Amino acid sequence: MKKILLLLTTLFFFAKGAYAQVTIGSLDPPVEGAVLELKSTKHGFLPTRVELSELTNPDPLPAHVEGMVVYNLKVDPPENLIKGFHYNDGEKWIRLSTDPTITEKWFYMPSVCFDTTVKGLTSRNLYDEFKAQLNSDVGVVSSSGAPTQVLSAIPAATDFYYYVTAYDPLVFDNITIDNDGEMSYEIIGDATDETFINIVFVEK
Repeated sequence: MKKILLLLTTLFFFAKGAYAQVTIGSLDPPVEGAVLELKSTKHGFLPTRVELSELTNPDPLPAHVEGMVVYNLKVDPPENLIKGFHYNDGEKWIRLSTDPTITEKWFYMPSVCFDTTVKGLTSRNLYDEFKAQLNSDVGVVSSSGAPTQVLSAIPAATDFYYYVTAYDPLVFDNITIDNDGEMSYEIIGDATDETFINIVFVEK
Protein backbone atom coordinates (compact mmCIF):
# COMPACT_ATOMS: atom_id res chain seq x y z
CA MET A 1 0.00 0.00 0.00
CA LYS A 2 2.82 2.40 0.86
CA LYS A 3 4.46 1.70 -2.50
CA ILE A 4 1.20 2.51 -4.30
CA LEU A 5 0.78 5.78 -2.40
CA LEU A 6 4.40 6.69 -3.12
CA LEU A 7 3.91 5.97 -6.82
CA LEU A 8 0.69 8.03 -6.96
CA THR A 9 2.35 10.91 -5.13
CA THR A 10 5.30 10.82 -7.51
CA LEU A 11 3.01 10.73 -10.53
CA PHE A 12 0.97 13.66 -9.10
CA PHE A 13 3.98 15.91 -8.66
CA PHE A 14 5.39 14.86 -12.03
CA ALA A 15 2.09 15.72 -13.70
CA LYS A 16 1.91 19.01 -11.79
CA GLY A 17 5.37 19.96 -12.98
CA ALA A 18 4.78 18.84 -16.55
CA TYR A 19 1.42 20.58 -16.86
CA ALA A 20 1.66 23.99 -15.24
CA GLN A 21 -1.54 24.98 -17.08
CA VAL A 22 -4.95 24.55 -15.47
CA THR A 23 -8.51 24.23 -16.78
CA ILE A 24 -11.41 24.86 -14.42
CA GLY A 25 -14.82 23.51 -15.42
CA SER A 26 -13.54 20.79 -17.74
CA LEU A 27 -11.06 17.92 -17.94
CA ASP A 28 -9.86 19.23 -21.30
CA PRO A 29 -6.43 20.85 -21.39
CA PRO A 30 -6.41 24.66 -21.58
CA VAL A 31 -5.74 26.57 -24.77
CA GLU A 32 -2.08 26.50 -25.66
CA GLY A 33 -0.29 29.42 -24.07
CA ALA A 34 -2.90 29.94 -21.31
CA VAL A 35 -1.90 29.41 -17.68
CA LEU A 36 -5.56 29.25 -16.63
CA GLU A 37 -8.73 28.67 -18.67
CA LEU A 38 -12.28 28.74 -17.32
CA LYS A 39 -14.88 26.72 -19.20
CA SER A 40 -18.64 26.97 -18.74
CA THR A 41 -21.74 27.48 -20.85
CA LYS A 42 -23.85 28.94 -18.02
CA HIS A 43 -21.53 30.48 -15.44
CA GLY A 44 -19.51 33.68 -15.41
CA PHE A 45 -16.21 34.82 -13.95
CA LEU A 46 -16.52 36.83 -10.73
CA PRO A 47 -13.37 38.87 -10.01
CA THR A 48 -12.22 40.20 -6.66
CA ARG A 49 -14.55 42.96 -5.45
CA VAL A 50 -13.02 45.61 -3.20
CA GLU A 51 -13.55 49.18 -2.02
CA LEU A 52 -10.61 51.31 -3.13
CA SER A 53 -9.79 54.32 -0.96
CA GLU A 54 -8.18 56.49 -3.64
CA LEU A 55 -6.48 55.99 -7.00
CA THR A 56 -2.98 56.66 -5.67
CA ASN A 57 -3.42 54.41 -2.60
CA PRO A 58 -3.19 50.60 -3.00
CA ASP A 59 -5.54 50.08 -0.02
CA PRO A 60 -7.19 47.64 0.67
CA LEU A 61 -4.39 45.78 -1.11
CA PRO A 62 -1.01 45.90 0.68
CA ALA A 63 0.93 47.49 -2.18
CA HIS A 64 0.74 48.69 -5.79
CA VAL A 65 1.42 45.73 -8.10
CA GLU A 66 1.65 46.34 -11.84
CA GLY A 67 -0.97 44.30 -13.68
CA MET A 68 -3.28 43.76 -10.68
CA VAL A 69 -7.00 43.90 -11.59
CA VAL A 70 -9.94 44.40 -9.22
CA TYR A 71 -13.58 45.44 -9.38
CA ASN A 72 -14.13 48.57 -7.29
CA LEU A 73 -17.42 48.91 -5.41
CA LYS A 74 -16.85 52.35 -3.88
CA VAL A 75 -18.28 55.56 -5.35
CA ASP A 76 -16.40 58.69 -4.27
CA PRO A 77 -16.53 61.56 -6.83
CA PRO A 78 -13.93 63.76 -5.05
CA GLU A 79 -11.46 60.88 -5.34
CA ASN A 80 -12.55 60.08 -8.93
CA LEU A 81 -13.75 56.67 -7.79
CA ILE A 82 -16.64 54.98 -9.58
CA LYS A 83 -17.76 51.38 -9.76
CA GLY A 84 -16.00 49.19 -12.30
CA PHE A 85 -12.85 47.35 -13.23
CA HIS A 86 -9.54 48.97 -12.32
CA TYR A 87 -6.00 47.87 -13.12
CA ASN A 88 -2.81 48.90 -11.39
CA ASP A 89 0.14 50.35 -13.32
CA GLY A 90 2.51 49.92 -10.39
CA GLU A 91 1.86 53.42 -9.00
CA LYS A 92 -1.91 53.98 -9.15
CA TRP A 93 -5.28 52.48 -10.08
CA ILE A 94 -6.66 53.20 -13.55
CA ARG A 95 -10.27 52.52 -14.52
CA LEU A 96 -10.96 50.15 -17.40
CA SER A 97 -13.85 51.29 -19.56
CA THR A 98 -15.24 51.02 -23.08
CA ASP A 99 -17.02 54.35 -22.69
CA PRO A 100 -15.24 56.77 -25.08
CA THR A 101 -16.20 59.75 -22.90
CA ILE A 102 -14.20 58.19 -20.07
CA THR A 103 -11.30 56.58 -21.90
CA GLU A 104 -10.54 59.59 -24.11
CA LYS A 105 -9.47 62.38 -21.77
CA TRP A 106 -8.83 65.80 -23.22
CA PHE A 107 -8.99 69.33 -21.85
CA TYR A 108 -7.97 72.87 -22.63
CA MET A 109 -4.71 74.17 -21.23
CA PRO A 110 -5.29 76.18 -18.00
CA SER A 111 -5.20 79.92 -18.64
CA VAL A 112 -1.74 81.48 -18.84
CA CYS A 113 -0.43 84.87 -19.94
CA PHE A 114 1.99 85.26 -22.85
CA ASP A 115 4.34 88.23 -22.95
CA THR A 116 4.19 89.67 -26.46
CA THR A 117 6.24 92.79 -25.80
CA VAL A 118 9.52 91.03 -26.67
CA LYS A 119 9.58 89.94 -30.30
CA GLY A 120 11.36 86.87 -31.60
CA LEU A 121 11.69 83.16 -30.84
CA THR A 122 11.05 81.89 -27.33
CA SER A 123 9.64 78.81 -25.58
CA ARG A 124 7.42 77.74 -22.72
CA ASN A 125 6.77 74.36 -21.10
CA LEU A 126 3.02 73.76 -21.27
CA TYR A 127 3.20 70.67 -19.07
CA ASP A 128 4.97 72.49 -16.24
CA GLU A 129 2.36 75.26 -16.37
CA PHE A 130 -0.46 72.71 -16.27
CA LYS A 131 1.11 70.75 -13.42
CA ALA A 132 1.73 73.85 -11.31
CA GLN A 133 -1.81 75.16 -11.66
CA LEU A 134 -3.63 71.90 -11.05
CA ASN A 135 -1.72 71.17 -7.84
CA SER A 136 -1.66 74.61 -6.27
CA ASP A 137 -3.94 75.70 -3.43
CA VAL A 138 -3.21 79.38 -4.03
CA GLY A 139 -6.35 81.22 -5.08
CA VAL A 140 -8.28 78.00 -5.72
CA VAL A 141 -12.07 78.05 -5.31
CA SER A 142 -13.75 74.65 -5.36
CA SER A 143 -17.12 73.04 -4.72
CA SER A 144 -17.96 71.60 -1.32
CA GLY A 145 -16.08 68.39 -0.55
CA ALA A 146 -13.71 68.70 -3.51
CA PRO A 147 -10.03 67.92 -2.81
CA THR A 148 -7.61 70.86 -2.73
CA GLN A 149 -5.58 69.54 -5.65
CA VAL A 150 -7.47 69.35 -8.93
CA LEU A 151 -5.73 66.09 -9.87
CA SER A 152 -4.59 63.60 -7.25
CA ALA A 153 -2.42 61.77 -9.77
CA ILE A 154 -0.85 63.68 -12.64
CA PRO A 155 0.28 61.79 -15.76
CA ALA A 156 3.85 62.24 -16.94
CA ALA A 157 4.64 64.82 -19.61
CA THR A 158 5.05 62.12 -22.25
CA ASP A 159 1.58 60.70 -21.42
CA PHE A 160 -0.05 63.58 -23.31
CA TYR A 161 -0.42 64.71 -26.89
CA TYR A 162 -0.24 68.50 -27.21
CA TYR A 163 -2.16 70.56 -29.75
CA VAL A 164 -2.51 74.21 -30.70
CA THR A 165 -5.93 74.18 -32.34
CA ALA A 166 -6.15 77.91 -33.14
CA TYR A 167 -4.15 81.11 -32.59
CA ASP A 168 -3.81 84.73 -33.64
CA PRO A 169 -1.51 84.65 -36.73
CA LEU A 170 -0.74 88.36 -36.30
CA VAL A 171 0.95 87.64 -32.97
CA PHE A 172 2.18 84.01 -33.03
CA ASP A 173 4.21 82.18 -35.67
CA ASN A 174 6.52 79.14 -36.08
CA ILE A 175 4.82 77.12 -33.33
CA THR A 176 6.18 73.65 -32.51
CA ILE A 177 5.65 71.37 -29.48
CA ASP A 178 7.88 68.46 -28.41
CA ASN A 179 6.84 65.27 -26.57
CA ASP A 180 7.58 66.83 -23.17
CA GLY A 181 5.19 69.73 -23.74
CA GLU A 182 7.87 72.30 -24.53
CA MET A 183 6.30 74.77 -26.97
CA SER A 184 8.57 76.92 -29.11
CA TYR A 185 7.03 79.92 -30.82
CA GLU A 186 7.82 83.29 -32.33
CA ILE A 187 6.22 86.56 -31.26
CA ILE A 188 5.76 88.68 -34.39
CA GLY A 189 3.24 91.30 -33.22
CA ASP A 190 1.63 93.02 -30.27
CA ALA A 191 -1.34 91.39 -28.59
CA THR A 192 -4.77 93.04 -28.71
CA ASP A 193 -8.04 92.39 -26.89
CA GLU A 194 -8.82 89.79 -29.56
CA THR A 195 -5.54 87.87 -29.38
CA PHE A 196 -5.90 84.21 -28.42
CA ILE A 197 -4.18 80.83 -28.56
CA ASN A 198 -6.06 77.56 -27.88
CA ILE A 199 -3.99 74.72 -26.42
CA VAL A 200 -5.42 71.23 -25.93
CA PHE A 201 -4.02 68.28 -23.94
CA VAL A 202 -5.08 64.73 -24.87
CA GLU A 203 -4.12 61.86 -22.59
CA LYS A 204 -2.61 58.98 -24.55
